[in-house]
Amino acid sequence: MVYTRAIIPDDFELPVAAFDIPQCYNGDLSAVVIPEGLVKDRVRRLAKDIHAQIGDQPLALLCVLKGSYKFFTALVDEMTNARSSCPEPMTVDFIRVKSYEDQSSTGQIHIMGLSNLDELKGKNVLVVDDISDTGRTLAKLLSTLDEIGVKQTWTALLLSKRVKRDVDVREDFVAFEIPDKFIVGYGLDYNQKFRDLGHICVMSPAGIQKYKLS
Repeated sequence: MVYTRAIIPDDFELPVAAFDIPQCYNGDLSAVVIPEGLVKDRVRRLAKDIHAQIGDQPLALLCVLKGSYKFFTALVDEMTNARSSCPEPMTVDFIRVKSYEDQSSTGQIHIMGLSNLDELKGKNVLVVDDISDTGRTLAKLLSTLDEIGVKQTWTALLLSKRVKRDVDVREDFVAFEIPDKFIVGYGLDYNQKFRDLGHICVMSPAGIQKYKLS
């Protein structure tokens, strides 16, 4: 089985009016770039690709909260099916990383729940995150896991943004490669809003201004 990431072209946008969007977000979005159904189908295939490469060895999945919670839940379900013949069940752990405010990274990476990571020492760990753009957050987390003494790590990302990385970081499994647009939905937020949105969408200028922190 050959692993291939799905690439969203720069000019690919679907009209918001063609989709079922919560009324509370009227005017806040300019386009849908990845419908929810497409995300679910892609995650199903990604789980099969991950299992094909990692195999039946014991595996712990680490969810990076809050942005990856929907992706993580879907991936765990699909990984359970893909690994149905494995001799050992997967385990799951959670950690919270905060680095964004408004539209850009604060430059400070805050990892919360570090005490939980001690349980991962000596284990194979699949880090599940929502998006990679600067690379700083994922690099910091992988470095921390290495210091703790995990056996081996892989990364599974919902989105990889086509921008220059501040830090080179490993992206082992990527569901979608996307253009440099400010997106929300399917767990990704803008100042804690839009996590409940099923589709992955581009923010409108009006929406950005509306929810900008004062």
